[in-house]
Amino acid sequence: MSYKLLALDVDGTLLNQSGKLTTKTIEAVKKAYDSGIHVVISTGRSLDQTRPILDELGIEGIIVSHNGATTLKTDTKEIIHEFSYDIKELTEIIEYCRRKDIHFYVCTAHNLYVERMDDYQTKLFKKYNLVHTMHDNVLSINEKVAKFTVDDQQRVDGWREINIENLRKSSDGFFQDIVHPQAHKASALEQVLRKLGVGKLEMIAIGDYYNDLEMIEYAGLGIAMGNAPDDFKEKADAVTSSNDEDGVYHALEKYLFSNKSEV
Repeated sequence: MSYKLLALDVDGTLLNQSGKLTTKTIEAVKKAYDSGIHVVISTGRSLDQTRPILDELGIEGIIVSHNGATTLKTDTKEIIHEFSYDIKELTEIIEYCRRKDIHFYVCTAHNLYVERMDDYQTKLFKKYNLVHTMHDNVLSINEKVAKFTVDDQQRVDGWREINIENLRKSSDGFFQDIVHPQAHKASALEQVLRKLGVGKLEMIAIGDYYNDLEMIEYAGLGIAMGNAPDDFKEKADAVTSSNDEDGVYHALEKYLFSNKSEV
């Protein structure tokens, strides 16, 4: 099979356990990019968060951000496609969080809005390179919502029982994202393939966790990292070494550059 598109997760896949790109990973991704392969970063991060990684890799093109909610051109920030919704659909949960002093934030294609910050959030945002905008009332923003996050550090609870129709809670517990029901990496990549005129059998996808699962199963060749959960690996077409063992490099050497059939 001649592959034309490479979809890569970031955390736990491109980045090692120290959150760094290794020399071999950079070389392998750049080699694919320079050969004419469409390299699509597919991540839970925003474009701004991912920009330093794109620069280090030396690539431009398309990014699937917010776990599939938004697809953008990396150079112009033009929105190619989005699975988004109106902020008004969150009115009840936002008002509840305000009353109970529960932290929340709103991600759109280009921005992250918060109504308040504390020391914990300040440190968290710095750690993950999250650039935020303070807003008096997020319910008045005109942009479509890509992701709404509740971070209930004090375990106040109550908000989890609020019925939110037509939207999907993408994680459990006291840290939870609320997204469009079609927002996942595979649905976003389907839009990318259509735009580029590439078939899904011509796509390689590499990931390490459950938010990558639809992408791995959708791709012509879905590869699990060695550090992925065992049940995730079982659903992949192949398994490479871990992110601390240059797993992306080894996968690309085997499948993209040498046409061998086993990792």
